[in-house]
Formats: sequence, structure tokens, C-alpha cells
Amino acid sequence: MYIEVRDLDEDNLEDVFRVCSHRKLEDPTQRKGMELKRGWLLEMLDRYGPTTKLAYLDGKPVAQILFYPEDSIPYVENPREGVMLLNCVYNPFPEARGKGCGKLLVKSLIHESSRGLGCLGGRPCRFIVANPFNTGEGIPLEQFYSHMGFKKAQGEMYMEITASYQPRCRRPYTPQPEDRDRAIALYNPLCEYSYPFALRVKESLNQIDPSLTVELIDSWRNPQEAKKRGNHWLIVNSTPITSFLLDREAFSQEVLEAIRKK
Repeated sequence: MYIEVRDLDEDNLEDVFRVCSHRKLEDPTQRKGMELKRGWLLEMLDRYGPTTKLAYLDGKPVAQILFYPEDSIPYVENPREGVMLLNCVYNPFPEARGKGCGKLLVKSLIHESSRGLGCLGGRPCRFIVANPFNTGEGIPLEQFYSHMGFKKAQGEMYMEITASYQPRCRRPYTPQPEDRDRAIALYNPLCEYSYPFALRVKESLNQIDPSLTVELIDSWRNPQEAKKRGNHWLIVNSTPITSFLLDREAFSQEVLEAIRKK
């Protein structure tokens, strides 16, 4: 068994999708998400350098880590300079779990963060922040990050590299008059699942209330629109939705309550 970690470049870019979308490579909706991410990855590669690392097990791509400077994100207010955002670590193949692929990816990022990251212009990173979520595959990211030495803060986890951690000020959502009587769902090109998920959200909202107008907004391409919504993933009738789509009953109830608000 041999594990190799490689930086993303144009030659191995398609390996990202062989990892993240290995079961949906021919799905038309997923392919749209892949197209959006492919353009985003090439744009980031040209502007910042590699923002993804891939782990290969005996030559096969099996895991990836996605990261980028926080101040590269157009929809983030008050970004912290010299701070790296760890978006996700993904290892979907059962035969590759427990082999240390994810750990090697994180260790590689930490090592380069202390010496100088290409996407930070060769400068060391002050600290790394992460917003863990659970994919339902393998251990939850919060647990994995804790094992790797990340600490919990309000709304994120962090690892100090060359400087002390500093929280970021976040502006809460202020109800917008134009959000009345409609829904706004945000998606992002940095994940190929984001756009397909937004479509699922729109479909679910239309099942709950067929008369509800639903607009999908690309946060990266329309950052001001995302900022106006406090970067909440879903606004219904000027109300942020906190329930997740997986809990269909709670989601439906919260959406109906939001629609009924005067």
C-alpha cells in the first residue's frame, strides 16, 4: 500500500471529480455542478495557485482536501488576512478509510501553512479555520478535526499556526423588503454538490407551496446578494431557515411558519 499526496494542477484536475462525484459522473445535474467547480478551480489555480490536494492510494485518487485564503472569498465580510479556510476533507471510498489518507492531507496542509503556502503568495499562515459538517460517510468532520488538533470556537474550529486565533465579526441577517413573499437559496461553485442541492431545495419548497417564487443565487458570482442575506443558505419570506432538508418534517414546518408570517 502506497499513499501519495499531490497538489492540484491542470493535469490532475479531473481527479477531483473522480473522488467527490465518483458515483454521479454521468448525472446531468451533478455535471452542471462539476462544470461550475471546474471553472472555479481553474480560476483559483490561475490567481492563487493550488487550493486542493489529492491523496492517491496505489495510484488511485481516493481523497481530497479543499482550502483557500479567507480574504479570497468575495462574500465574506471582514475577512482575516493570512488566514486559511479549510473547506472540507473528503474520503468517500470505504476501502481507503482507516489508511491515513485524510490525516496525510491535513498534515500536508499544516506543514505548508507553517513554512509558506503558494496560495498565500509563499507566506506562512496565521491560523487555519474550518466549518465542519457531516457528510454521513465516515466519521463526522468535527470529530476528525478534533483528532487532528483543531479547537472549537463560536461557529468554527481553528488551529493556530504562526499567530493567535482571532474570531471574525459576522453581520446577522437584516430582513430585506425584496425577500418578502419569496425564497432565496444560495449555492456556491466551490462544491459540485452545492448547485444540485439548491435545485433539490427549490423542488422541496415548491412541493410545500407551489405558489412560492424561489430564486437561486451563486454566492461567489453575486457576493453582494449573499452578504445582504448574511450568507444564510436559505431565506423564506424574509426569514432565515435553520432546519436542514434531511429532516423533512422539521424543514417543512419551519418553511410553512415562515411563509405565514405577515
